Amino acid sequence: MITGRSLLVRQFSRRAVAEALLHLGPISRAELAKETGLSKQTMSEVMAALESEGWARPAGRTSGAVGRSALRYEVARDAAFSLGVDLGGTKVIAALADLAGDVVAEETEPTDRRGGRHVLDQIHALASRLAKGAGVDPARIRSVVIGSPGVVDPLTGAIGLVPNIRGLSDCDVPGVLGALFGLPVAIENDVNLAMLGEAWQGAARGVENAGFLALGTGAGLGLIINGKLARGATGAAGEIAYLPVGRETDTAAAREIGTFELEVGAAGIVRRYREAGGAPEVETVREGFARLEAGDATAVTVIDETARIIALAVTALGAIVDPEMIVFGGSIGIREELIGRVRAVMPTVFERPIHITASHLGARAGLVGAVSSAVSRLHNEIFGIPNLPGDLALPASPLQKAAE
Repeated sequence: MITGRSLLVRQFSRRAVAEALLHLGPISRAELAKETGLSKQTMSEVMAALESEGWARPAGRTSGAVGRSALRYEVARDAAFSLGVDLGGTKVIAALADLAGDVVAEETEPTDRRGGRHVLDQIHALASRLAKGAGVDPARIRSVVIGSPGVVDPLTGAIGLVPNIRGLSDCDVPGVLGALFGLPVAIENDVNLAMLGEAWQGAARGVENAGFLALGTGAGLGLIINGKLARGATGAAGEIAYLPVGRETDTAAAREIGTFELEVGAAGIVRRYREAGGAPEVETVREGFARLEAGDATAVTVIDETARIIALAVTALGAIVDPEMIVFGGSIGIREELIGRVRAVMPTVFERPIHITASHLGARAGLVGAVSSAVSRLHNEIFGIPNLPGDLALPASPLQKAAE
């Protein structure tokens, strides 16, 4: 008779062996026993179960003393797959990863302009094409994570405030996609996923407390605190656009768009440049930065002020959540001429050092984060312990484009 205690011990043993296989495989049973501290009998039982269930398989033999060798094992990479999707207003990027977290197929296509349900059907069709192209049975896709702009309810997956994808907020996104895929589909804010991507494969690897500050058309923030993604009570943690740093704090625009975004978003930077007497023909931030490089005094003043405002926002984050690092991303945030100015201002407004760096993953951060989240969910479903906090650590293998 298996008691609750012995069942829990078995689950812990299974988890320890799976984690060692994921990180160290191919590996022999003796090496697994040494790494996990399990007895040979327990190791044999766990490996027999993982093999019979199809999650582990032999992977050749070790070379040792004359006449002696040991069978090595690895995770059965093709036993199950995860799908990560980065959904944007202009394009959809999807990647299919095997059980070890390595991408086997990836594709990008323009977002269906009709929006709403059409976009959800597009995601499912794209996943089916990826699976077919990689020779994967779609039924082996066991985990799906979709990254989307807007505020995502952490309990229901409902998406609000998505102005760049028509009709998406009116759809039951997790319900429709769940029916299409035949399994629960997780919906996550795209900036949160960018933070996870940088933590897994980018600038924030090994950092337990960090933020991803996305600056472009708008402003967004993803946070990990003590190694966990911070979502807040309603999923709106990181809506830094509404931080009251800037000139407009009590206007209708500030309430609708956010004070911080009005100052440092693309439209806000261009507006302030024109208000300061800059060249009227400048219509985009890119043109504004070109003026900066050319020595335009007004552009220098505006970008300096933008850096000061951003530094104040980073100071607020430092005072409240005490991050070790802030990773800057987005079309504006990733520019070194801005990051350098923020770094220069920080010591004048905040005493504690915060490492500020550009994203290592660039535009791929959200996709990498979606894959990392999908793979992590799959690992914990297969190898984890029900109702016990704590995720299996993801393998550190690099995420590569399927085309490379």
